[in-house]
Amino acid sequence: MSKFKISSNTTRTEKPATREEFVSGAALVQSQAGTRPPKPVRLNLDLDPELHRQLKLRAVENGMTIAQLVRGLIAQEIG
Repeated sequence: MSKFKISSNTTRTEKPATREEFVSGAALVQSQAGTRPPKPVRLNLDLDPELHRQLKLRAVENGMTIAQLVRGLIAQEIG
């Protein structure tokens, strides 16, 4: 079975009971099951070119990559 396919016995037709159940189900895919540590989740988004330029400049000013800067900002916002 491909790691990108979900087997029929794990497919849910009912809604998750709680927010935590939904989040935990979304964060773990078939390929992450087992004893290995969870893989990072990739996030893709579109930015206005000028905003991207400003983000890149801010990252360079702080001696970090855009990814490091964005991860830090997300962590700061989420807590």
